Amino acid sequence: MSGFRLWLIAVTILSGVLWGFRPDGKDWAAQTRAEPGEAEYAPRLVKNVKVRNYNVVGENNVLYDRAPRRAIAVGENINETLVALGAGDRIICSVRYGNPLYRPEPENAEGYARLDFQDGFRLNVETALFLSPDFIVSGQSRFTEKRMRDTDFWQRRGVNTFFPLNANSPYDREYRESLENEFAFILGLGRIFDEEEKAERFVDETRALIERVRAATKDRLPPKAMIVEGLGRNLVAYDSSKLVGEICVRLGAQVPESPVAAIGLEYLLEENPDVLFVVKSGGGAGRGRYAGALEPEMRPGGAGLRSHAELYL
Repeated sequence: MSGFRLWLIAVTILSGVLWGFRPDGKDWAAQTRAEPGEAEYAPRLVKNVKVRNYNVVGENNVLYDRAPRRAIAVGENINETLVALGAGDRIICSVRYGNPLYRPEPENAEGYARLDFQDGFRLNVETALFLSPDFIVSGQSRFTEKRMRDTDFWQRRGVNTFFPLNANSPYDREYRESLENEFAFILGLGRIFDEEEKAERFVDETRALIERVRAATKDRLPPKAMIVEGLGRNLVAYDSSKLVGEICVRLGAQVPESPVAAIGLEYLLEENPDVLFVVKSGGGAGRGRYAGALEPEMRPGGAGLRSHAELYL
């Protein structure tokens, strides 16, 4: 999740939109050593995970002797993170997930615009090998037998991989996502690209923002917040087992623990949140097939949802 999305949620909670209407009070791999003339780079161990067929299958501890020079970066947010760390010039191939609504932070916009995104480019083993990368950073979903194989395949060829620790299926509730995992990913990239100060500053600023929101709202009743996304024919709820839900909880909101990921409209109406965050990873900002869920006639007695804020993330 980008800093902008965290900022949006924080400002929503802090501003009173949520509050004012409340009705009741060990494996090792090594990079090639630095070439003469390169900036000094102290060897460092970076911990991450091994991925096979979309799933984490173990730890992956990599000893880096130099920062990557030829990175493949998959995902809008990952590319922006590298730009923010000052490593945008190390990317040889930027690939989008295809979110037309994604906008980088204003301070990263110029560097982000310089990235050469390969739209329409099919990233698989053959195309990636052709590019001769020394580093691949991507969500787990690309690493399947038919697409990018697995971590071991690339490390046998001298190419290291790095994954966000929160990148798992929206339907998976067994593995809990967390803001701490997101921090670990950013700090790990900072170590790899020798930009630890920038990574630590971002993490510290985010922690401080959370503390400011909690301090400003400590005497108020927690609002009930729900986060939903339409995926195909399903309406998926992100509770506190997912990153965006955990962020809301850390900011002081109450997020219902949904029994399953895919919920029905009746469940949404029954919970009747004070605020509804709608995740839009594609298409317009309309309500689509779930528009009726927010209309008064869908609620017994014509009450409708009581949400006083609907924000599209």
